[in-house]
Amino acid sequence: MENGRQRLIEAYRNAFRLWKQRRLIEAEKLLDEFWQQSSMKSLRGMLLMAYILRDQQKYVSEVKVLEELLERFADSGEAKLLADAWSMLGSVLRRLGESELSVEAFKKSVELEPDKEQKLVECSNALFSANAIDGVTAEYMQSLYALYRKLLADLAIEPYPAAGWQHKKIRVGYLSADLRDHAVAQFVRPLFCHYDAARFSVYGYSLVRRPDGVTNALRQGCDVWRDVSDCSLSEIAQQIRADEIDVLVDLAGHSAENALPIFAFQPAPVQISGIGYFNSTGMQQMQGFLSDVYCSPEESSPYFTEKLLRLPHSHFCYQPFSRFPAVGSLPCLKNGYVTFGCFNNFAKVNDGMLLVWKEILQRVPDSRLLLKHSLLGIEEGISYTRQRFERLGMPMERIEFRGLSKDYLEQYNDMDIALDTSPYPGGLTTCEALYMGVPVVTLKGNRHGARFGYSFLANLGLQELVAEDAEGYVDIAVKIAGDSELLSLLRANLRRMMQASPLMDGDVYMRALEALYWRLHEKRCYEA
Repeated sequence: MENGRQRLIEAYRNAFRLWKQRRLIEAEKLLDEFWQQSSMKSLRGMLLMAYILRDQQKYVSEVKVLEELLERFADSGEAKLLADAWSMLGSVLRRLGESELSVEAFKKSVELEPDKEQKLVECSNALFSANAIDGVTAEYMQSLYALYRKLLADLAIEPYPAAGWQHKKIRVGYLSADLRDHAVAQFVRPLFCHYDAARFSVYGYSLVRRPDGVTNALRQGCDVWRDVSDCSLSEIAQQIRADEIDVLVDLAGHSAENALPIFAFQPAPVQISGIGYFNSTGMQQMQGFLSDVYCSPEESSPYFTEKLLRLPHSHFCYQPFSRFPAVGSLPCLKNGYVTFGCFNNFAKVNDGMLLVWKEILQRVPDSRLLLKHSLLGIEEGISYTRQRFERLGMPMERIEFRGLSKDYLEQYNDMDIALDTSPYPGGLTTCEALYMGVPVVTLKGNRHGARFGYSFLANLGLQELVAEDAEGYVDIAVKIAGDSELLSLLRANLRRMMQASPLMDGDVYMRALEALYWRLHEKRCYEA
């Protein structure tokens, strides 16, 4: 018995060493062969195998290992390891498009996780996944917000007293882990580089662990840059307080590596969220959430706990760091058929959306559907997705899967019409499609985050591409698919239209945003 246990430990250590050296195939083989020879599996060994499979992008195999682990060791006293396993399961299920199951897995991780701060991370993960659930209700989201607030209260954070400072220039602080080559960075350049230096001072609080050229460009644009990536929550809050920030802006929401608990310290008199996330933080310490008149017809929403701060045009300003290729000719003219496409994160593609796309393909003879995502460039991802599509009766002979590649912008030249997802629409991908001359068909949606496509298109004067419901979405796609003259005109002019629109006008955007900051600051000063 003791000899068997020693062999088990030795196998784990050797596999762990290989995994750390990125010798993934060898690590997987070592564990697999040991299990076959000994019939001995440990919780740590199975969890390690899940990490090895994840890093090889063998997501379906990862799910199988995690499900076996959680059944086999359900009564284990290793709460931390089980919490990690549930969290990994939530992440891989989200990647595979199983959003509801993903939320439930993350909630199980919350239950088992012993560390209070990590519980909040897992709850944020659950909230992030919930946004892609087809037909998700406000009540469901509010229940998750309530859970987050309960977990936050368990940290027993003592807020700072009300601030009494006054400055000649309003000090604005931006907090994010995405101030790097990341989708969010394509929308924050004006915040750091186009602000009115006569009236505002800008502080960047960077949680970036691996700075890059984008990080450096943003750092050089602002007044003060703080690298707080290695600091604790309380240390970051203390630094913000010492800097006497007037308006603190969260650019992450419940996305990865967020630092939302910092706002519970209330280091700044005005605290808002926006841009880097598409739904409420659920926090009572946030005075507002940045939106616009298209994303939010009213100042309140049952999906939000914050007041919606509506800018007059777009709450986004697209200032890409990417270098774009030239817009190509319209593909359908040379192909003889229309190619629809979607390059959105595949976690956003729920079954309801697929059935809508299926109807479009049925109504447009010989049309094709081009889908591109990292999941669709690996064997297990393709197999899993194919089975899912076949279960829904999708015409597989007319659908093309592509994995990620460096020339993905160039590949918009293979697409005639982009199909947006709902209720979790594209953000950066929509802007990239439009900038490459590809019109985007979108659903209007019923809340801020579900209406991004509507806002983008309204700011371009292309509301006719926005549908009120699924039936209208299909009708619009079918109609423009039959109008090659319109598609050619859009192909030739969309980039210019983007450049001339509020979506890319950094000066107009910042004047509106700074007017909002000024109003919030003055209101807080008056109330104080």
